[in-house]
Amino acid sequence: MNYLAQRRLDLFRELKTEGLDSFLVTSAVNVTYLSGFTGDSSFLVVTPKNAILVSDDRFSEQIKEECPGLEVHIRPHDKTTPQAAVEVLARLGVKSVAVEGNRLTVSEFEMLKSLGGKQTFVPQESVIEKLRTVKDPSEVEAIRGAVRVAERAYRMFVATLEETDTEKEMVDAMEGYLRRSGARCASFPVIAAAGERSALPHCPPSSSRRVGDYSKILIDFGADTGYKCDITRMLRSPFVTAPTRRNKHERTGYNLEEVHGVVLAAQKAAFETIRHGVKAREVDAAARKVIHKAGFGEFFTHGLGHGIGLEIHEAPRVRANSDDTLEAGMVITIEPGIYLPEWGGVRVEDDVLVTKDGCTLLTTLPRDLSAVL
Repeated sequence: MNYLAQRRLDLFRELKTEGLDSFLVTSAVNVTYLSGFTGDSSFLVVTPKNAILVSDDRFSEQIKEECPGLEVHIRPHDKTTPQAAVEVLARLGVKSVAVEGNRLTVSEFEMLKSLGGKQTFVPQESVIEKLRTVKDPSEVEAIRGAVRVAERAYRMFVATLEETDTEKEMVDAMEGYLRRSGARCASFPVIAAAGERSALPHCPPSSSRRVGDYSKILIDFGADTGYKCDITRMLRSPFVTAPTRRNKHERTGYNLEEVHGVVLAAQKAAFETIRHGVKAREVDAAARKVIHKAGFGEFFTHGLGHGIGLEIHEAPRVRANSDDTLEAGMVITIEPGIYLPEWGGVRVEDDVLVTKDGCTLLTTLPRDLSAVL
């Protein structure tokens, strides 16, 4: 099946009621979604009968490799991409042009209007993003592939972890292992946090904090292979058997196994709630209820999860104030966390495919605290 062509057909089904006869796609990620082209500085003109990629000579060979059969307009060097795109629209004789109102800046929109002749540009909000929420089989397999790459990198990471590694060195190592395992890059800047700094959900890595001084490690990572994944695991440091002077905050108050167990129970409750037709906020509530009952409700400070795909954060939003409804084919993260100031945080994150009757877990890494796989 030609999934790219199907996506373009789906796009026009969405626009049919608006009376629009074309769509000028300007954001690189949505150009990729509709054409397969992974470069930048290029627009896609889509009509019911045409799909024309407007690009330049830097990408000519790449386009042949990635988009065989796609019509291409290579702009001359003395014209900008918007100028060339408007010329293509004029050649096609279209008059009403949908544009990405949620992606274009005001100045970009005004520029298109100034370049257009008979065309009227009509902003549309998140039309393509809504199509992207439900993944087709090729996208699900691409995300599975990214997960396999990330899990391979994680196994390399835990096998080579050293007592003298700093947070920054852990980040650098993981990003290298992701590339060595097949990723083009990390899905996002890797997060590695030791000791009480694991209470920072997006902890900036330190160049001085060493693994050997702290009893717990949080590592949040993902592989970008075109599509992205997002995984978080907690490790009990294999180098620390008792509290040290440096990790004095871990001496009393909370038990790592206990807090980790609550997070796993919250994640399990979320998994059991997921299915087609369920409100995303109900899934968030199921996890939050477990954490609240255990006495940690005030320390779960973010939403439960989010969609993933071509971007690391996509719809649907799985949080308390979400109006999104889950549909079979969506791929989401489930990442409950408890963040205790001066002691540390615990987060476990997995990637999940929503199905008609439940969900399928795409990640396979163990969730226990062991650094030995």
